Amino acid sequence: MKAGHSATTVNPASRRAAIEETFRTLRHVMAQLHGCMRATFSEEGMSVGQMVLLRVLIHKGSATPKELAEALSVTTGNITGLVDKLEAAGLVTRTRSAEDRRVVHVKLTAKARQRFRKVRRASVDMLSEAFVGWTLPEITQLQDLLERLSSNERRSIPVPRHRAPLRH
Repeated sequence: MKAGHSATTVNPASRRAAIEETFRTLRHVMAQLHGCMRATFSEEGMSVGQMVLLRVLIHKGSATPKELAEALSVTTGNITGLVDKLEAAGLVTRTRSAEDRRVVHVKLTAKARQRFRKVRRASVDMLSEAFVGWTLPEITQLQDLLERLSSNERRSIPVPRHRAPLRH
């Protein structure tokens, strides 16, 4: 028997209840953390969407609005609004492609890189507060379990093809 595993058989109904409760807890924790992140970004004059867009650009270097929309899973219209605000703040520039004038490339400014580092530090400080009293092995164990759950999700959960109509 592996360490940490019980030899007893788990009642399927109890397992199902534990899974539902775990999902509820994960949803609650993520909502709390997202709210804290939103507040931290807001204090720095940024939205969550703007920070995510900056993060994509930090990793990609530059991107078209279409590429940004795909990376953020939003419409190009959403990207236009985000880029307008970031450009007005001096955090990104738009440049037309020399090969095809219809194509626009969005790039970070030096000011954006500095701002991103500052806001990221503030958000990591805020996240650190959520783990006060946790040991490094406990944090690592949680990370490992969440990565395992994420790996299972990608591999085994079927995506429903058709939704049943709601019944009144």
